Amino acid sequence: MGKLVIVESPAKAKTIKKMLGRGYTVKASVGHIRDLETKGRGKNAFGIDFENGFEPRYTIIPAKKKTVEELKKASDKATVVYLAPDPDREGEAIAWHLKEALELPDEKAKRITYQAITKKAVSDAINNPRGIDMKLVDAQKSRRVLDRIVGFSLSPFLWKKVAKNLSAGRVQSVAVRLIVEKEKQIAAFVPQEFWKITAALHAESGDKTPFTAALTRWKGEKFELGGQFSSSEDAARTVEAALQTATYRTADIQHKNTSSKPQAPFITSTLQQAASSQLNYGTRRTMQIAQALYEGIELNEGAVGLITYMRTDSTRLDPEALSEIRGWLGEHYPNYLPEAAIMYGANPKSGMKVQDAHEAIRPTSILNTPDKVKPHLTKDQFKLYELIWRRTAASQMKDAQYSITTITIEAAEGIFEAKGRITLFDGYTILTPESKKSQEEYQSLPALQIQDKLLLDKLETEQKWTKPPPRYTEASLVRTLEKEGIGRPSTYASIIQTIRDRGYVRLEKKAFYANELGIAVNGILISEFPGIMDYQFTAGMESSLDAVEDGSVDWHQLLEEFYKDFAPRIEQALEHVTPLKGRKWEGKESCPICGKHLLVRYSKTGAFLGCSDFPECKGITPLPGEGSDDGETNGEVVHCPKCGKVMLLRSSRYGKFYACSGYPDCETTAGLDAEGKAVFLPNITMNCDECGTAMAIKSKQRGPVMVCPNPDCKRELPVKDGKVIFLPKANGAKCEKCGSPMIVRLSRRGPFLACTGFPKCRNAKNLPSGE
Repeated sequence: MGKLVIVESPAKAKTIKKMLGRGYTVKASVGHIRDLETKGRGKNAFGIDFENGFEPRYTIIPAKKKTVEELKKASDKATVVYLAPDPDREGEAIAWHLKEALELPDEKAKRITYQAITKKAVSDAINNPRGIDMKLVDAQKSRRVLDRIVGFSLSPFLWKKVAKNLSAGRVQSVAVRLIVEKEKQIAAFVPQEFWKITAALHAESGDKTPFTAALTRWKGEKFELGGQFSSSEDAARTVEAALQTATYRTADIQHKNTSSKPQAPFITSTLQQAASSQLNYGTRRTMQIAQALYEGIELNEGAVGLITYMRTDSTRLDPEALSEIRGWLGEHYPNYLPEAAIMYGANPKSGMKVQDAHEAIRPTSILNTPDKVKPHLTKDQFKLYELIWRRTAASQMKDAQYSITTITIEAAEGIFEAKGRITLFDGYTILTPESKKSQEEYQSLPALQIQDKLLLDKLETEQKWTKPPPRYTEASLVRTLEKEGIGRPSTYASIIQTIRDRGYVRLEKKAFYANELGIAVNGILISEFPGIMDYQFTAGMESSLDAVEDGSVDWHQLLEEFYKDFAPRIEQALEHVTPLKGRKWEGKESCPICGKHLLVRYSKTGAFLGCSDFPECKGITPLPGEGSDDGETNGEVVHCPKCGKVMLLRSSRYGKFYACSGYPDCETTAGLDAEGKAVFLPNITMNCDECGTAMAIKSKQRGPVMVCPNPDCKRELPVKDGKVIFLPKANGAKCEKCGSPMIVRLSRRGPFLACTGFPKCRNAKNLPSGE
């Protein structure tokens, strides 16, 4: 058979196969093939040998048995097996698991890594193989075992004390705490009144360009929050009256030259933050797009990875890449190229361990300009690639140079200030312009002299109120997690998705809100497990886990010390903590069935309001604000067409819907139209035209759909005006990225193939020609 190369994903396998050509077989493991066992009860279900140094007990993941069998057959025939998963802890662990599961001898198993999927990088890796780095494997192993201990201990505790099927974790629970504490800060915030006075002015002679100046002092005291002249309307109006008739003159003019340096190339966390604030992409979406750009895009010259590996804490640029970037800048922006290359390295603010072999996230070739590759990219891919390309090129350009002018103005007993800025040299901002907010901080000022007389055009006195602390956005949450040393950037996307899926928090208009369930779970965890929930402890544990990687910390001893304190706390909490009962709801809502007062209750999908007369009355209704934009109903009383009971307005992550109050005896649901009226699904029975299985009608975001429950088919047919719209058949097509079945869906542009692995896999493509 020759040489076998094993990577994680089918997409990466496809790209590398084209680069290596004959003599090489490239196959994908599709992620991890082994995980910790979950057999037995109690501690046996952890998949960890607690009596033997916390050694993990691994088993083949059931869904991967066929994959392992195929890889085993291929590896037995191969003369050499190149283990080529990603160049990080997880990738090293996957390589080790492959070696163990496939029973590969040391002389046959070769570990190769590359930061970019280009022909040169892959060829260099093939020519420079190494053995498995067991320190990296141990680093991943210790994290996996620790997370299993914490998760498998805390989650059952929550099932018994709060609600079934909840989860807690070493990092996710601390992330929830950040959002809950912000919620408490906002709730406790008391706004303070202050007043601001601004003058619109122009010079009496000479340059009469209008400008504005803010009052900064009155009678020698600062005119700001807490000042005696700016804290009440009466005081502010007295000042305003004096300024209306005052003479305005320039008292001082200061010029100061300043510069702004380009930002370092992206690392994982800064890419997530920039994509969130500039492109409105969530962390998960950003990483999925980056993964596609890394694994390979089909260009005219063939498939190639467009960016380097996207999970990194290093801002370092490879010397060859640096030379290429400077060469391109010298040709296109010669006046913007500094004499020497700008060197970047570790991210000192993160406090994280940086592997020297890793690079920043950059284009694999700066010659692949955004305009050049645009025809080959989706809209989302192009936006993210352009963001990465511009940041990388700009990082090697000269500083931007500015001149800041501050004009001090005297009027009566007050001092005004006006600030302006002019750009002397735009530098790197020619590629990465400043945000509008940064530009609006300054204004264009006229050319004035000291003692110039100014004329007042308008005096504006505004009442202001201090604002509560801003809520976390995805960008600011990632920034805080990184700053506090909580988790690692490669896990932030999954952490944020998990705490949303669990109903602990919700995202509204790009801001995080803590749900009632999140507040309840956070409270009980802080009370019973202060160490796990402590920011410094969590950050310290991350540092210790990082130290396992360089061999300075023994992971067995690390877990022993942790478990020695943690295990008794679990036992104590299970014994003495009283399960959370529903507290009385203080709002105006009452039971929609019997009218009695409601209690706040908890379930695996979040908090809700339940009748206080349960189980005699099973009335429930959504908790206002939970899982929706406003939490309000439209007041319509809807009765179930099957059993006649009241339909209740519920919320899910996909939006609002009506559900029968007779559930689980009656499972009738209804969607909502544009006016919020109940829309019941038509009664249609039919068998799948592709596999013959009986189909069921479901309500989805895009409308009613006939769905095939066969997991190997999953065909969907849209329903419009009570009639089924038949689409072309998928004919057994499989996703080349994740291996899941492809189905035909309908969009405004017509039918297309979509992966059933959505949302984890967002692969979609046009139907083959002729269909």
